Amino acid sequence: MAKINQILLKNPVVVPTGTKLSEAAHLMIKTKISSVLVSRNEKLAGIVSVEDIMHTVVERANMDISVDEVMHSPELTIDSDKWLSDAVAMFEKCKASHIAVVEHGERIGIIRADDIIHTYRFNNEERR
Repeated sequence: MAKINQILLKNPVVVPTGTKLSEAAHLMIKTKISSVLVSRNEKLAGIVSVEDIMHTVVERANMDISVDEVMHSPELTIDSDKWLSDAVAMFEKCKASHIAVVEHGERIGIIRADDIIHTYRFNNEERR
């Protein structure tokens, strides 16, 4: 079984707290990503995903709010040396699609539920 640090998305896009949700959404479209980390005073404060934005649009029909209002907080984080099974358990518990990856308390990347699915699929295809 693989460890998280083998499949995480490095160099995640980070926006500061107070960033308008519409700005974060435009940034996600421009960079072709599905989540951004949110920082406060250079520390991880949360994570906002496409799903969070969609739920906000449906519930509030307002994109002129800050990311602080929709981010997962307390932040969803997992240490980079954990096993993928640990991430699976966290995804199930939190009902999230993206989790920030930290190493020694510092953010280093993002892992998506899709990354785990692709890793398992790839490993199973190699065994055939």
